Amino acid sequence: MLIGARAQLVVTGSVPPATVVQDVLLGPGVTASNITYTGNIAQLGTFVGVNCFLGLDSGMVMSSGAAFGAAGPNNTDGFTLPSGGYDGPGDNDLWIASGSGFAQSYDAAVLQFDFVPTGDSLSFRFVFASEEYLEFVNSINDVFGFFLSGPGITGPYSNNAANIALIPGTTMPVSINNVNNNVNSAYYIVNGDGTNAPYNSNPQYIQYDGLTTVLTANANVICGETYHIKIAISDISDGILDSGVFLEAGSFQSNSVLLSAQINGGGADSTLYEGCGNATFHIVRQGDLSFTDTVALSAGGIATEGVDYNGISSQLIFLPGEDTLSITVSALLDGVPEPPELIDLMAVWTGDCGSDTANLHFYIADTPPILLSINADTMLTCQDSTLMQAQVSGGFGMLTLDWNTGLADGDTAAWLHPPQTTLYILSVTDECGVFNPVDSMLLSIFEPDTFVLAMHPDTLVHCPETPLTLFGAVSGGTPPYTYAWAGGLGAGAQLAVAPPVTQTFALQVQDLCGNLLAGATTVTVDYDSVRVHAGPDTLICYHDSITVRAFPSAGYGAINLHWYMGATIDSIRVNPQQLTHYWVVATDQCAISDSAYAAVEVERPIADFTIDGSVWESTFPIVFRDLSTGAISWAWDFGTAGLYSTEVNPVITYPGPGTFPVQLAIVDTLGCVDTLVKFIRVAPEFNLYLPNAFSPDGDGINEVFAVQGTGILKFKLQIFDRWGRPVFETEDPAQGWDGTIDGQRPVPGIYPYLFRFLGPAGQTADRYGSVMLVR
Repeated sequence: MLIGARAQLVVTGSVPPATVVQDVLLGPGVTASNITYTGNIAQLGTFVGVNCFLGLDSGMVMSSGAAFGAAGPNNTDGFTLPSGGYDGPGDNDLWIASGSGFAQSYDAAVLQFDFVPTGDSLSFRFVFASEEYLEFVNSINDVFGFFLSGPGITGPYSNNAANIALIPGTTMPVSINNVNNNVNSAYYIVNGDGTNAPYNSNPQYIQYDGLTTVLTANANVICGETYHIKIAISDISDGILDSGVFLEAGSFQSNSVLLSAQINGGGADSTLYEGCGNATFHIVRQGDLSFTDTVALSAGGIATEGVDYNGISSQLIFLPGEDTLSITVSALLDGVPEPPELIDLMAVWTGDCGSDTANLHFYIADTPPILLSINADTMLTCQDSTLMQAQVSGGFGMLTLDWNTGLADGDTAAWLHPPQTTLYILSVTDECGVFNPVDSMLLSIFEPDTFVLAMHPDTLVHCPETPLTLFGAVSGGTPPYTYAWAGGLGAGAQLAVAPPVTQTFALQVQDLCGNLLAGATTVTVDYDSVRVHAGPDTLICYHDSITVRAFPSAGYGAINLHWYMGATIDSIRVNPQQLTHYWVVATDQCAISDSAYAAVEVERPIADFTIDGSVWESTFPIVFRDLSTGAISWAWDFGTAGLYSTEVNPVITYPGPGTFPVQLAIVDTLGCVDTLVKFIRVAPEFNLYLPNAFSPDGDGINEVFAVQGTGILKFKLQIFDRWGRPVFETEDPAQGWDGTIDGQRPVPGIYPYLFRFLGPAGQTADRYGSVMLVR
């Protein structure tokens, strides 16, 4: 089975047809047979609607779509289940009832059965609903019908059936076009369009956009004859937009006698209360009233006649012309607590078509107890008043409240402020008078002692932020107390403080009655902050040392010193290599510190010099150039006897070769000294000369091209012709070229040459040049 339970309407789909007819639809006075159903079984089902806005508590439902789609809320515009419809066959009677002409019937659900009535009338209650409201009013739309056929019935449908689903007091069939917001609107209920509140959110609304009120289908029948009913619904023109018809459970009936009850007092909803309840039961006969008739009465159930209720007659006689007889039943007080007891009242009438039975159930229950409670005993403080409230419920009918004092009878609440302690008593009775509960409240008046505040004494401390716990001791007044330390510091009787300076702490206390007390306590902080000085700030020469001292003052208690390098004494000896800050921290007994430093700057002249050139020879002047920093005087020592200077850039000639230490000592404005020693290697004297022309012409002058010089250790000379061919080569500086080439006479011209040499100081060079040969 498919169950739709999205809302308060609970639908069970795919219920067997025989179950729907026999167990749900049929009421008294009817027997059914030959039950058939055509259509998709999911279109047929049962429903429970006690908690939704349908109007019927339970029964059968049949839809042009799936039956369980009727469950709400109405949160879909154009609801169809399944999507697109079942695309099933239609029904010819429904097509005729639609009056649409060319438009066909689709997705028909048809439930049919034969029945025999025991009375001369047929009735059942129903509601029609559709998703085609209101968009398709006065258009082609879904249709349903209750097609009745049998003796005395004539109509335009198959088997001469007539449609008994009619608007009350008319011959007009119930349909979307005949019942809507404009036509027969008294029978129409708006149910939203699937998009608007509260219909699309409240689950008590069903899915369809509109529905009818609860209507009744009626027909006159002949008792004992066989009739046929066809209950049918379908889509018209297309298979979309579902419609549904709901039939009340047990309402398909044909009674000759009807049984109804009217509670006269002491009860409600078919229940009588012991000791005060009574009801009148009406037995109504139908049909021909011209003759005397007898109805037998009997009572069953758990309740005991004569103990739980008064005795009733076993039969009633209708005289000619009478259609209604009445009896009264009173519930008796038996004084025994017990659950509700059932009385099953049955009226049996025997007529031409056999016996007809009507049943009516009602209950006898213990009188509902009266529940009573008022305020617990209360003590009033602060000359205040209190709200007296009585919580009264239960019982039956109107409750009567009776106060002994202070409140008017019937009052359930009042503000009270008696001058003295008072006891308030309330008694309650209901219309039955079976119970009379009593409750009371004692209202006492409280007298407080004198309201007093004692503050923490003033306190002297020597260190800032010394932790203290202050207090305000309260007595008397009316507890509880509310504490407020000034400045929002706290809201309790105690206050933890650690003031950095002298400070007064104010406290205000209020009791329950609003009385105020104020007090204050002062914490005096007797403290002068520790201070320290370090010195001296001075300038010293590089590699010198000096004593730096710390001078603490003020603070509280013993003062501890700590230099950044770890020393804990008041003076340290230092020899910085550069500007240095010597930090010292002084900490007193309050753990408060101060710091200072002595700045010792270092004066450092730097001696430096350079020597012009890269090869130095004896007997030749050598230039020494000062590169020092900070110097104002110079002292040169050139490493050999007699060679000294105080010039900035002296020029020195060494008398002979050798390696000599050259020392420069400088002094700056502070008298700081720095020295530097560099070594110089002085080579023997060295010179070299090559002519640029010669004339090997036999005149004895400049006949040979040769090198001239002193101090040459190694030598190589190569001469080339204009085509780059070697014409002369020698490694002896004393050997020259006479201009001949391969023994031939010199040829005038310019001849390129290359020579290499090694001098006495290790000088090496490759030299290129050219010489002109002239004749």
